[in-house]
Amino acid sequence: MSVADRDRTETGGDTCQAGYHAQIKAENRARIIRAARDLFLARGYDKTSLAQIAREARVSTGTLFKRYPSKAALFAAVTSEQWQLDVQYAAPPPPGDPRYGLDHIGRDYACLIGRPGTAALCRLIITELPQMPELADIVGTGFAIDRGPFFDRLRDYLDTEAQAGTLDFRSADGQTQQTSAVAEQFLGMICGQLLWPQLVRTDFVPPDPTDTTIVDEAVALMLTRYRTGS
Repeated sequence: MSVADRDRTETGGDTCQAGYHAQIKAENRARIIRAARDLFLARGYDKTSLAQIAREARVSTGTLFKRYPSKAALFAAVTSEQWQLDVQYAAPPPPGDPRYGLDHIGRDYACLIGRPGTAALCRLIITELPQMPELADIVGTGFAIDRGPFFDRLRDYLDTEAQAGTLDFRSADGQTQQTSAVAEQFLGMICGQLLWPQLVRTDFVPPDPTDTTIVDEAVALMLTRYRTGS
């Protein structure tokens, strides 16, 4: 073992160096995502280039291409970052109390779609989709653009409540409905009042984030419609 190697071993130099490189990578990624989001919103998807994003993020084009080999891949990362829930909201609530569970999920969803930039990003997707059909492969179309990964969490939670016998998802004619359809109903009641008006009305002012009336009403309607024994 050389003197230099022994010194690194004794002082933890390799560990420190690895930690430093990991920090640099994380900082570069954050700058890239932030720069890409800002440029996409300011210039549009089609008129934004990876070279512009690299300059704005203060990274080399090689660094950018190594992580994101295409503009579509980078846009997917931007939308994923916007839709990502905080860690404490990652797991669905346990089954057994659908009022608590739906209220928990509904409030989390309202916070998600109320994040700064969500409405602007959805508006960008809607505007650019006819000219850039590849965006549909990244974010989906229609209802999918505003729900991100949240939809899967809600659908899985509804499945557990149905299995527990607390909720029964039957249509008006008595047919069993898919939990995916019920999940869209619930999220639609919330985003229809919190998000979609922002996309079509420039004068719309979203409700105060502390106002839970919209979520409370959505939960009450779900329980009235689907709770067993109601």
